[in-house]
Amino acid sequence: MVDITNTDEHLYELVANDLKDKILNGYFGEDGKIPNYLELTKSYDVSMSTIKKAMKILNEENVLISRVGKGTFANKNYLSGQKFSFSKVTNKLGLLVRDLEGPYFSGIYRGFADQMDSHGRKLIITVSRDFYQQEDSLLKMMVSHEVDGLMLTTRRKSIYGIRIFEQLKENKIPAVLLHDVYDSMLPVVDVDNFKGGVLAAKQLLKSTQKNFAIVVGEHGYKPDDLRLEGFLEYLKSKEVNIEERCHIFRFSFSSEGSAFDEGYKLGLSLDLKNLDVDGIFLFNDLIAMGFQKAMLERDIRIPQDLRMVGFDNIERCSEARIPLTTIEVPRYDIGKRAHKLLHDLINNRQEYEVKNVLLEPKLIERDSG
Repeated sequence: MVDITNTDEHLYELVANDLKDKILNGYFGEDGKIPNYLELTKSYDVSMSTIKKAMKILNEENVLISRVGKGTFANKNYLSGQKFSFSKVTNKLGLLVRDLEGPYFSGIYRGFADQMDSHGRKLIITVSRDFYQQEDSLLKMMVSHEVDGLMLTTRRKSIYGIRIFEQLKENKIPAVLLHDVYDSMLPVVDVDNFKGGVLAAKQLLKSTQKNFAIVVGEHGYKPDDLRLEGFLEYLKSKEVNIEERCHIFRFSFSSEGSAFDEGYKLGLSLDLKNLDVDGIFLFNDLIAMGFQKAMLERDIRIPQDLRMVGFDNIERCSEARIPLTTIEVPRYDIGKRAHKLLHDLINNRQEYEVKNVLLEPKLIERDSG
């Protein structure tokens, strides 16, 4: 019924997505009655708590409706809102971002919004706040407002097999992803993360005499994986013994809002002295600045004892106690290029094709590295 070996999502999320897909495809018949919880546990071969969590998601998304004494049914009002219709020009675009207040997506938004203004278009914005379970509902809400195209981000590691993204592609609905995602079936606009990793390694290799540390997000997020891959590939090309000199740390970080604090806690816990590390690459500037704060509190001098390179070049980098060397992501240009790609898709909908646009990163050298 569901792929229980898929570790990218919780089991209850897989069950919820499978149930939703069945509901949308009329699997439960004309009346749409859903089997009871016990029947679902047997059908999916999962625990009762898993079914309860899956059903809670579907109830919160208004997919289901309960009738006293009769059971649980597919919500016909929900189903009627799932039909995609982009038959008329509205001169409106939809923007779904994970966070609009943080330094990363706000920069992209500015580039996108400026292009919207120059074309006289209106903008509908929704924010998922990193709860990707809400993405389907938010995307469908945009569609119900009849926009001409969508620009979006996702917290998912992969969007392969997620029905809402499949429907966007199947119906040739213009949509652009704002960062790279494994198995993307939609066009992507992002920085070249592999090249960014190469630039970070090149910078640290100039002065690192001992060992390297690399801090990246959990396995499976494509931008993080590419930054790590680029970093390691460059060191290998310079005949650095990766197994002996590189320490890779993967962590599951929450969101932009908590990144500084999480970097600080990480800096308090990692014993880089015993690992003989004097150069570190952190995949996110906020995490890097929190990490730097912890290092300085532990009397580790930067850059004398430890050279640091971050990633993104947010505005606060130059204001850090030790201004942060980092890899610049052209966020404003990402917003501009995404609008252009979306504009082209809207005007050539019959020739819809997945076309990724990767922009060049740039090393910004400051005092930390």
